[in-house]
Order: sequence, then structure tokens, then C-alpha cells
Amino acid sequence: MMNYKELITFSIIPWINVLMLYALNFFKIEYTLIGVYHELTMLPSLLLGCIFPLLLVIKFFRSF
Repeated sequence: MMNYKELITFSIIPWINVLMLYALNFFKIEYTLIGVYHELTMLPSLLLGCIFPLLLVIKFFRSF
């Protein structure tokens, strides 16, 4: 199984992607390539941003 450092890294990276996409939307930077990137990565980022923190919490409490 993954160690704590990898789980923390994979927990943070998807949320950075979500924040970056919404920051681009906030500043009205709208290009076709950004729209395609948004559509292709938003759902996986949200799913992984929820799954990896759960795995981290499960691993943390299982260590006790």
C-alpha cells in the first residue's frame, strides 16, 4: 500500500487542479484548450480528491 507521503501528495494535487481551473474561470480566461482540459479533468480530480484523503484517514486509524 502507499505510504503517507504519497497519499498526502495524491490528496492535494487534484484539489490544486480544481482551484486552478476555477481561478482561470474567475479571471475570465476562456480558451478552447482550457475548456477541453476542464471537461476532461474535473470529474477525475473531484473523485481522486475525495478518495485519497479517505484512504489516508483509513490508513491513519488502522495504524493504531
